[in-house]
Amino acid sequence: MSSFACPKCGANVNVSTGVHFINCKYCGTTVFVDRSGVMFYYVLPFFISDEKAKGIFKRWTANPQADKELESKAKITGFNKQYFPVYQFRRDVNGKEKFYVKPAKGTILPGMNNLTIPAGDIKIFDESFNPGDAKVLDVDFGMDAYINDLEGVGKEQALVYFPIFEIDYEFNGQVYKIIIDGSSGKVYSANYPTRSSVPYGLVAMASFGLAFLGGLLGMIVSFIFYALIIAAFFIGYYFAMKVTKTSEMPGESQSAVEAF
Repeated sequence: MSSFACPKCGANVNVSTGVHFINCKYCGTTVFVDRSGVMFYYVLPFFISDEKAKGIFKRWTANPQADKELESKAKITGFNKQYFPVYQFRRDVNGKEKFYVKPAKGTILPGMNNLTIPAGDIKIFDESFNPGDAKVLDVDFGMDAYINDLEGVGKEQALVYFPIFEIDYEFNGQVYKIIIDGSSGKVYSANYPTRSSVPYGLVAMASFGLAFLGGLLGMIVSFIFYALIIAAFFIGYYFAMKVTKTSEMPGESQSAVEAF
């Protein structure tokens, strides 16, 4: 639910989502709700349990790019459920509706600037919402930090509390952090222990060496093959000439006898 000041009496008027006209309960004035200038508040509940989040973390440590010992040696040192505040802007861009999601709190994690909020799952955030064991994080800066740089014409803007699991883990004496989307299970990580590039370099060098050796052997075999062909040609030519001379010798002797 959002609120704004009545343009006639100045009283605070509460507005529910989807409402375009409302009557001020103090002066009775009917007010058109300009949704492009009103801030609505929503929350996206957690759809992933704590145990499932830990399972996602465990599977993530086994990804092919991670250090081969990360899965067996990574130890969770911090596990926090939080509602992270983001701004969602609904804009009309050249006749098409577009949504933009921007963090309302400072973060260095990649991907947190482009979160996806499923429209059908969000709920109104008000005093009746119970966050349970999750902490609702405070907003660091207002929507004015973004709104002037967005393309198109504003149709609605909202502050949405997005569910995340913030996990700290230790590996080989260093502490790392990942974020797991509490609605979809997507993982965000700024840095993590990766596999050493040495084995890949050795494999690449070995592959190059084998390819070079194969090419060299191929050249040698080709050289021997062509050499044998040339040798066979000359040997054949030599025997062919020898046979030709031998076949001519009797005729020459007979002519010599007849001459006498």
